[in-house]
Amino acid sequence: MKPFIHAYREIAEALIRNSSQDSVITPKNVYQEGRETNRPIIKDVVTRLLLPGSGIDGFENLLGLYRLALEGHPCLLLLEHYSNFDLPNFHELLDRRGPDGEAIVKAMIAIAGMKLNEENDLVRAFTEAFTRIVIFPSSALKGITDPEKLKEAKNHRMAINMAALWQIMRLKTKGRIILVFPTGQRFRPWEPKTGRGLKEVYPYVKTFHYMALVAVNGNTLCLNPNGKMEEDLAAEDIVTYTVSPIIHCKDYRAQVLHEDKHIKDPKQFLMDHIMGELAAMHAAAEKKRLSLLDALGRQPH
Repeated sequence: MKPFIHAYREIAEALIRNSSQDSVITPKNVYQEGRETNRPIIKDVVTRLLLPGSGIDGFENLLGLYRLALEGHPCLLLLEHYSNFDLPNFHELLDRRGPDGEAIVKAMIAIAGMKLNEENDLVRAFTEAFTRIVIFPSSALKGITDPEKLKEAKNHRMAINMAALWQIMRLKTKGRIILVFPTGQRFRPWEPKTGRGLKEVYPYVKTFHYMALVAVNGNTLCLNPNGKMEEDLAAEDIVTYTVSPIIHCKDYRAQVLHEDKHIKDPKQFLMDHIMGELAAMHAAAEKKRLSLLDALGRQPH
């Protein structure tokens, strides 16, 4: 595996040249429609890296969720998160499903942290190809020790997130599906806590009508423990997405939280439960994926 920026230098340079959306997030631009310019380039890259056997299991569940969204129900997707290619790969595999998959792609809006826009030109070039609502996560406040700067950052965070909330409220009943990574960050095996669901995601589960969980297996852009995002490692792999049956959010919350009436932190308890279900889905899907890799004479990386 090689850092993407080195393995695909010419492609990386083209992506950056085509990038033109704002690198600074303000309350006025938290909703960013996906730009078409870089999509053919990204499609070419992910097509090279996705091995035969990649696909979506439970597509009919996703299609059912989309139809509920078209009826005006607020619908939510909660995806595992391992890579900055989780979303590009998902879009590509949906496109391969034909008109229904393409319609779902157009309906999806990802919730994304500001870091993807502001940290690096190459990362932003990938990010801005997909429609998203940008938020200011609490993790972005870490490391700010100066009281005045911290106060300023908190005020900015409030303004960004209020604008983002308004956009979510505006769009969630208009046939769109809101996609959220419940860990708020990519999972780092050397940091187990990065796999824990965030309490900040609980309000989505509380205010949406329906949701589906999506396990993600395989990775074509692996985290580089010694590098920045633009130095993530490109790799060929079988990537699969497993979509759960549709979940009625209100009933699900009642069922999970009814298990123990003495829960000290019900929001975190629910998120831990969701991550536990995703982990079980992931483990089951991985057995199938490993057999497909073995048939290709490939080893997992």
